[in-house]
Amino acid sequence: MSLSKSKGFTLVELLVVIAIIGVLIALLLPAVQQAREAARRIQCTNNLKQLGLAMHNYHDTYKSLPFGQFSGQQIENSSENPNRATWFISILPFVEQKNMYEAVKPSMSSSAANTWNQTIRNTVVQGFVCPCDPYGGKIGNDGFQGNYVANANHDMMVQAIADNPQYMSGLFFVKSSIGLKDITDGTSNTLMFGEIRQSPQIQCTLGNYWNGWAMESMFSTVFGVNSVATDFVPQGTETTNPWRSTFALPPSGPGTMTGFALRSAHPGGAMTTRADGSVSFIPETVNMNTLHHLSQRNDGNTIGSL
Repeated sequence: MSLSKSKGFTLVELLVVIAIIGVLIALLLPAVQQAREAARRIQCTNNLKQLGLAMHNYHDTYKSLPFGQFSGQQIENSSENPNRATWFISILPFVEQKNMYEAVKPSMSSSAANTWNQTIRNTVVQGFVCPCDPYGGKIGNDGFQGNYVANANHDMMVQAIADNPQYMSGLFFVKSSIGLKDITDGTSNTLMFGEIRQSPQIQCTLGNYWNGWAMESMFSTVFGVNSVATDFVPQGTETTNPWRSTFALPPSGPGTMTGFALRSAHPGGAMTTRADGSVSFIPETVNMNTLHHLSQRNDGNTIGSL
């Protein structure tokens, strides 16, 4: 008399195996996500490092940093060119994009940047895209919009006086020509670049490199990192922010102020490049006084703990 053995799993055994697999997946997923974020942050760090190096190479060649933008809202002179060009265009030859620069160079003396060769303007330069941003590499109405913008000011940016070096405390603004010698606070204590997040909305021009008009290729530290504050503010109505400067601004007439904040898709803060070329992560919890001091080239204040 022979006994036959049953083959296969019982229902209980199958449920146990499924439960074990579920637990293992739950344990592994956070580690996988952390590994992916670490890889993306490394790539973002490398991008910002290369931009810092490009700016130093530009400075070595021309003895100053490029203008933040050539013209802007309320101070635009359409007879002067390259009207509306930004710092991005100036450093293209220094980020291995000389062909792009040469393609638009013939138009620089005769027309505004947002009218130049559309194919060139729509070209995405990956070195200006944060891999964490799902909308990074956006093509807007004027062309490619990136994630890395330049340090303009610690206060709101009033377009009518955005070419005034006494008001603009950062390294880049309208027709700026700041040299490393002008950064008396020290290049390691002053921001050069920082991150912004792209919007899926086509009409949002933040990070616009091909139409410098309202300072969209630059940032201010009037708001904190990853702030939810409104970037565009009608002039004369922005009175609730305690980090606004108390000095009287020169008369500038009706218009708009902007205060594009540092924002990123990295958890907890944003990546930045300092004027010495080093890259650092600034957390959302950074002291606002420290953030203000970091964005000013010559305020004479020491930098506290981040």
